[in-house]
Amino acid sequence: MELNLEQVLAGKDTQIKGKSYFSTDAYVSPFIEKMSKYTDNFIYNGIMPDQITLSEGSTDVTWNRMWIQAVMPDENGFDNHSRVVGMVYGLDIRKPVVKFYVGGLNMACCNLCVFSPSFLDVQELEPDSAINYKPVDRLLEQVDNVRVTLEKLRNTTVDYNEVLINENLGDWVRKTLNSTYSNQYSKVKLATSTAIDAYKLLYENEDSPYYVPKDTSTDMFNIYNAWTQVITNDKRDIINKAEKTLLIGNILGI
Repeated sequence: MELNLEQVLAGKDTQIKGKSYFSTDAYVSPFIEKMSKYTDNFIYNGIMPDQITLSEGSTDVTWNRMWIQAVMPDENGFDNHSRVVGMVYGLDIRKPVVKFYVGGLNMACCNLCVFSPSFLDVQELEPDSAINYKPVDRLLEQVDNVRVTLEKLRNTTVDYNEVLINENLGDWVRKTLNSTYSNQYSKVKLATSTAIDAYKLLYENEDSPYYVPKDTSTDMFNIYNAWTQVITNDKRDIINKAEKTLLIGNILGI
């Protein structure tokens, strides 16, 4: 769910399976302070535990999963995409982690794109321990490849061809079955339904903003955004969106 800063900072300390974790404020405020040097535009999303406690009629809030995106000024963007620096953490997953990434955010639909593993950092989130924010500086120092990649996608035309569409759908489904993004803490996969849902947005759903009418060409930019729209529409998983966009890039040969 999308939150405001006051709601985010209300998250209290928590204990999971005997391990203690700090308040949301302790985890996110250093990131917000660091990125406030560049922007005042932040997007907050969080997921609460399934069970919460009530104290004298008020809710005891804790955020087991938190996702913050620092949206950089427009001069860093391209084609309605803004450069974005993200922080994600999860406390109630098999191996608690915190992730930082740099990518692009489509400001029309909030689709995220990350085009290289070098723009993603993953570290274990240890109980009773502060987060190491130094990777953010390293990510910011790298030359951003989002603009160049988006320009390439925009300039790559894809003709309407029934045979090619059939071949692409089969190729996409097979690759979702066999593609995995791994780090030392977890493995991330795409469901085969991701490929099918992207296909529907492109060639079946006439109300889709990505719909390609028969005998009309499109471009890889539109195809890529149909895929990332499927990831955006999944509100349950806010932890693995960066890895899933990397997988999309591999599947589409970007």
